Amino acid sequence: MATEEQLKDLNEIVYSVDPNFKDNGKPVKQLEKNTIFETTDKQRFKVLSVKDGDYGFQGMAVAPIVNGTPDISQVTVVAAGTYPDDGRNFKAALKGMSPNGSPQDDVALKYVGNLISDHPDWTINQLSGYSQSAYMLKVGAHFQIPATVFSGWFQYRSLTPAEEKFMKENPHLFLNYRQKNDDVTLWNDFNTRFGNSDDFGTIVWVDGNSHKLNSWTFDKKTGQLKISDSLGNSEGAMIQASHFLMRGFLTQLTMLDQLKAKLTASGGGLSKNEKIYLDDQQALLAVNTGRAAYQNAMSNAIKVYQNAITDAEDIWQETLREARSQIEVLSDNEMKDSLSAIGATEQRIVGEPTEFFQQKINKAKTMDEKFESLAKEIKSKIDKMVQTDQQLAQQLKP
Repeated sequence: MATEEQLKDLNEIVYSVDPNFKDNGKPVKQLEKNTIFETTDKQRFKVLSVKDGDYGFQGMAVAPIVNGTPDISQVTVVAAGTYPDDGRNFKAALKGMSPNGSPQDDVALKYVGNLISDHPDWTINQLSGYSQSAYMLKVGAHFQIPATVFSGWFQYRSLTPAEEKFMKENPHLFLNYRQKNDDVTLWNDFNTRFGNSDDFGTIVWVDGNSHKLNSWTFDKKTGQLKISDSLGNSEGAMIQASHFLMRGFLTQLTMLDQLKAKLTASGGGLSKNEKIYLDDQQALLAVNTGRAAYQNAMSNAIKVYQNAITDAEDIWQETLREARSQIEVLSDNEMKDSLSAIGATEQRIVGEPTEFFQQKINKAKTMDEKFESLAKEIKSKIDKMVQTDQQLAQQLKP
């Protein structure tokens, strides 16, 4: 799959499918089928299809070039956001503010549907959009394809019952990155972090007030969108991590299904050891996924615990400062004795909370060690089986 940084680049490039598109007033060469370009991280992509359609819709399908050839097993389809200088596009955007959504929805649905039916050898495994073209979330729910959008304003009420059901049951397949104080998204769909329509856990709220696509930053190693480590971003970071975790889990399950197909290709079904191997691999996957989910949840909880310990110390120091300013005639020990008489001791304000939260932190670490121990036990069993079953070892070779 394309990284999120690559998706950001693709969302910028797709505008040039419009023959009239201008970048800062300068005409841009129209993007055509078979064009090859590079993203910020130097990954080359080939344009497999372009669509300049009704209501100002522009879209494209691209594939990364791997070993000199477009990898059609990982095709990404991207739709352009609003280009205000295009009257059709602007009007479609205005209509998109209604509960029924943008008229470009239907164009996008037809475009992706045609790509699927006309190219059965392709695997479209990701959709993306920006701003108004967040309707790619609807397209993703319709065809059950993961979708990631940036600064996306979208009428979730425009989903059909079937689309809504799928999105509600599979929120990890959909990521809508929005900045909390982005007025463009707010005034177009009125969907704030406080409500309006249910987003089914697909919106990742991040601190900020920009609507610009280039306002997002990305990790240079992973290409994943960076969410700064702040209290206001903790929930968004948890959603992002959990969605990535589930997507990875499903990818690994698919690989196990492919391995099962490989093992049964010769006919005769699975041997006893092959069945055990696949079962153990699935168990290991479940344990590792559970551990990662636990680590994600507990890392955020530990931050809260550690902040609480720091806050307790701050409260105690502030209590001492306030007491000193009010009872200057007493010595430091006399002042602490006076505070102790009313129950305000360092042990009660700092010691007890610190002990409580430290116990929570230690418990979290113990649980993580149990996950690790179980994973090692299962992996050891798998390795031992492969070592003793030479036929199975031979079949597992790539």
